[in-house]
Amino acid sequence: MITVVCTTPKREMWLKDCLESLGERPVMVLSDYSFEVGKLNFLVKYTKLERFLLLQDSVVFKNADKFYDLLSKYQGSVSVNQCPTFYGSYMGVYERRILEQLQIPVAQTKKDQVVFECTFSDAYVSLVGGAVPVMYPELSDEKNTGFVERYGRQNMVLENDVMIKYKGTWNWDNL
Repeated sequence: MITVVCTTPKREMWLKDCLESLGERPVMVLSDYSFEVGKLNFLVKYTKLERFLLLQDSVVFKNADKFYDLLSKYQGSVSVNQCPTFYGSYMGVYERRILEQLQIPVAQTKKDQVVFECTFSDAYVSLVGGAVPVMYPELSDEKNTGFVERYGRQNMVLENDVMIKYKGTWNWDNL
């Protein structure tokens, strides 16, 4: 299964850290200003990928082998975490057969993107049957491991023994 990393122009340092932490795995990088929903739309319209892992460039793996070993035990759709809902930060395994049943929204602003993180993810999970496996429920805002400045922005840190997610938006004041 391919890993799709979402980024935007001028975030090369974030992307570099993410890609280096993945090791030697098949990766597709999508870089534009369309937000994650735009990248999901691109994947449905312009690829033939049936199942893929979507990550943001602000993910750094401490142990990618452990992550992919656990991931290999799942079939179908999988959410990496569940904060604020399934597919928090859009992270997880998506299936084309489900995505094709949805009208993927177009985010014009970061606020749109944050709203769609819940509404789109909820619609996706509803079509899967109402729930998907969650790999790391402990990666949540409530269980954050602190805050750190990284590449010029303040980040909430969601971390376990496998991965770190640097989260730049955790409330409406961050938009």
